[in-house]
Amino acid sequence: MFKYDVVDSTNEIAKNICANQHKRFVVTANIQTTGKGQYGRKWLSPSGENFLATFCVPQIEITSDSLISFAVANAVCIILKECGFTSQCKWPNDIEINSSKIAGILTEKINDWLLIGIGLNLNWPKKRSELVNGKRYTSLYAESGEKFNVNKFVSLLSKELNSQINKSTAEILKLYKSFWNKKRNIEILVDDVWIPARQTGIDSEGALIVESVHGNIIKINTSARVRTNAV
Repeated sequence: MFKYDVVDSTNEIAKNICANQHKRFVVTANIQTTGKGQYGRKWLSPSGENFLATFCVPQIEITSDSLISFAVANAVCIILKECGFTSQCKWPNDIEINSSKIAGILTEKINDWLLIGIGLNLNWPKKRSELVNGKRYTSLYAESGEKFNVNKFVSLLSKELNSQINKSTAEILKLYKSFWNKKRNIEILVDDVWIPARQTGIDSEGALIVESVHGNIIKINTSARVRTNAV
């Protein structure tokens, strides 16, 4: 494990370390100054209050490369359940508690490595604050009133990730759907226009299937722009 106090991004640090490593490793930090999420958005993280880590795995060890984000989401939801929280997945890579974001996942492929960046709000005292991009955020502390040990989550997630990323595509998808919040209202970006849509399913490759307000059935991959409407 590589521990840092302040970094620009655990993913960026991990990229530099990969060149001299051959086995799995983890990069953690207390503070990220330029942490990022999906679509290049910033990941906000007060000093020392959240879980910030990048798990680095040789791609040769990954069973289902196409659904790796789902496998990681499953691992996070399982650990949260073990800690007494009911969480749901918001397609493709957010985790929510009570319709507020608790965690985000960012995966990147670098040469022969897969970098799995996870940001999880642990001890952040703010509860469901309207922040960036119209999203609501929460933390385990805000939900329970209890403080959580960051190092404990590194150990718990490392173990669960090892299990989940080695499952078959069918197993990963089945478990993900059990955590997936299908009922959230969404909008999809089509020709620079946001269109209301209803989620109807997820296909075998992880694409989201939706029905637009116009009645069109559309299949969306993880690079498409999707946002959540009011709950």
